[in-house]
Amino acid sequence: MAATRNIVRDFRIEEAKAERKCHANSSHTIQPGEKHFAYDDPGRINICSKCAGSVLKVAADHIEKVRNELAK
Repeated sequence: MAATRNIVRDFRIEEAKAERKCHANSSHTIQPGEKHFAYDDPGRINICSKCAGSVLKVAADHIEKVRNELAK
């Protein structure tokens, strides 16, 4: 049996080495040493800790919607 693919393997928590902008809200910055959510799409996307919860909630809701549609 083939291994199950992890389609979110690029999701990770990183610690910023330099100041970065938040891609979810351009008025937010990520300071050096601050942990933040990051993923590749195809370039690197950085999301500050203030926005990460809502971004992950949208992703979780979408996955649940797809799961429910598949079960019909």
